[in-house]
Amino acid sequence: MPYVGVGMQQRGSSLRSQRMMRAYTALLVGVLVSLFIVGLGKMQADKGVPLPRQESIEEIQDQIGRALQEAIQGENIKANLRALTKEPHQAGTKANERVAKTIEKMYKDAGLQKVHTLTYDVLLSYPDWDRPNTVSIVNRNGRAVFTSKGVSQPILPDEQGAPHAGHQWLAYSAPGRVDGDVVYAHSGTPNDFERLKKLGIDVTGKIAMMRYGEGFRGDKVAEAQAHGARAAILFSDPAESVWMPPEGVQRGSIMKLNGDPLSPLYPAKPGAYKSRTIDEIKADRIIPSIPALPISYETAYQILSRLNGRPVPGEWQGNVNVTYRLGPGLRDGFKTVVDVKSSLETRHIHNVVGYIPGQDEEDRYVILGNHFDAWVYGSIDPNSGTAILAEVARAMVETTKNTTWKPARSIMFAAWDAEEYGLLGSTEFVEEFVQQLGGRAVAYLNMDCFAGNYSLNVNTIPSMRDVAIDVAKRIPNHIEDQVHLGRKTLYDTWARAFPGKDDQPDMQIPGGGSDHAGFLTFAGVPVIDFNMVNATRNSYPLYHTLFETPFLNEHLYDKPDFAMHRTIGRYWAELARTLADSPVLPINVTRIAQEMGSNYVVQLKKALNSLPANPNLLEAKQQVDFLEKAAGKFLVRAQSFVEHARHVRDALPENPYDQRKLRGVNERIMMTERCFVNPRGAPGAPQNRHVLYSISEKDSYTGKVMAAVYDAIDDYVDATDKKKAGRKVAEQISIIYHSVHCATNTLKHFF
Repeated sequence: MPYVGVGMQQRGSSLRSQRMMRAYTALLVGVLVSLFIVGLGKMQADKGVPLPRQESIEEIQDQIGRALQEAIQGENIKANLRALTKEPHQAGTKANERVAKTIEKMYKDAGLQKVHTLTYDVLLSYPDWDRPNTVSIVNRNGRAVFTSKGVSQPILPDEQGAPHAGHQWLAYSAPGRVDGDVVYAHSGTPNDFERLKKLGIDVTGKIAMMRYGEGFRGDKVAEAQAHGARAAILFSDPAESVWMPPEGVQRGSIMKLNGDPLSPLYPAKPGAYKSRTIDEIKADRIIPSIPALPISYETAYQILSRLNGRPVPGEWQGNVNVTYRLGPGLRDGFKTVVDVKSSLETRHIHNVVGYIPGQDEEDRYVILGNHFDAWVYGSIDPNSGTAILAEVARAMVETTKNTTWKPARSIMFAAWDAEEYGLLGSTEFVEEFVQQLGGRAVAYLNMDCFAGNYSLNVNTIPSMRDVAIDVAKRIPNHIEDQVHLGRKTLYDTWARAFPGKDDQPDMQIPGGGSDHAGFLTFAGVPVIDFNMVNATRNSYPLYHTLFETPFLNEHLYDKPDFAMHRTIGRYWAELARTLADSPVLPINVTRIAQEMGSNYVVQLKKALNSLPANPNLLEAKQQVDFLEKAAGKFLVRAQSFVEHARHVRDALPENPYDQRKLRGVNERIMMTERCFVNPRGAPGAPQNRHVLYSISEKDSYTGKVMAAVYDAIDDYVDATDKKKAGRKVAEQISIIYHSVHCATNTLKHFF
């Protein structure tokens, strides 16, 4: 709804010169009417008749929020999901183009305005659909004693029986046939490979066999290649998976970059120049040059049960029913053969967007996003989220028709393509519109998928925590067992399931695993990435498998009425409405300052002080002292600004036609966030431009505070030239200092 019932557009049109005479006439009539009302009010007061109480902005918004929540229906989400998951739909395929058209129709039928698609040409990867990838075990004579099927078998043929649906593959794997000895490398982390080295196990020339879990699959394959492996095998150990059938396999991408790898930092518009070649991205290890494939734990048993070598360390043992051994090689001189057929192709992808224009600030956007491409059917990841988002759009438009509500700021709905390959659709969009997003986007609200049925889970930055909590307290809990225990709202279970400091739920910094990443790390737009999860926050059962079909949503994750899907949709809608309608943006800049002084600087000091004393670190420590003082000034200025914003907000009803001061307050809130964007990006990672909240080059999934600083510290530890490495640490800390100084100045009235 408009902040006060009268939009800025109305005010602007009333002051146009050609209508000035009419305005003066209206003003005179208005004054006379006002005098009459004042007189009538005095007469009523004199007679003891109470005047009707005018509802506050908050009360009106609360009514609108309840109406919006009631408009969201589980049956509609269920129908949407069925429509979106009729067939496997990988990015770049005709099937996925059909899904894009289905979403476009849903958005238009819902009543969104300016619905259209945005097309990009990106590098994608596909298996040979006619010849599955396999792993074989051969004897000394070269005869295969075991060969995997390379295809998962359906459990529900009516939902899972499409041709090629069961193919087991990893996007961007190099093609090739490799025979050799297997080494078990546990989770494939740098520490795991270092431990193998200490145990006297050389991976060079071997086939690295690794479990899923503890990081991004692409990092595992890259680490194996860096240690000389000729091929990589990944499997889902029963210890990390629930409900996984013996032949189940997790698919996924192993590219170590977000966006089109051939056009970094610039949108891959059709016909646009590609600044890199495939050979170059292989040389830079953005995609691997070794074959890699996923296998089931049924197939893993065939290898693990034959492995040579000593037993693995105790914590490396998994739940396949055999003693895990390190290798290398198999007993009796048997060899393992990895056979991968894979190709790289440039294809079209299509984002779908639509809008509810804002009534007061049409040029300010609250963006809701989810991707729609899937590895197979995608009923959980991502189309549970796609189905919910389409219903949120329909319910919002319906609410504008059934009430007087129109959002004050524009609400944008975005369905991203090719997320599974490496956030391609959303990254290309951010690269194309980075300037507009930096100046106009209020926030980006991402839900990848409905990943559990126990609790809300929110990943966000400190300035967005308050609004995430406030909205959760307004959403009724629809899990009956929890309600009986007194947990009546979404917040109640969330706070209990994942307790954090200050009696608030734990909210982690967003990582790199979904479409929010580019908005935050490249454009500096505040993000909230949320979903429903299980009690452990672990990946959901049957992640990226053939078995993600609607039966899973309807009978295992939720009830047939989709009550929990509806609940998380209500949270999404109310988050968007709150950010669109709040007169002062509910983005708390004080939270950033508090975290900087009481947490980030403290942890950075500890990290530097834990290193051996060295004069080459003196400059870095001096920069930390400067940063600490700057953080203190930032906090004082932020607290003063919040008071100023409160006064502006409280004074708004007195002069609702002049929102210039309000606009100025909100401009400074938005620009404070942008102060932490370094246009040059992080060293070696120019796409990681947010100096506080970005992705570590050493872990592509996990969000990290001041990642470039800590990466520089890690490089210092390993460096032979300590002087040069120490200066790099100091430089990265100084960049944080300048960002904090910028934020402080942004909140001031004058330079």
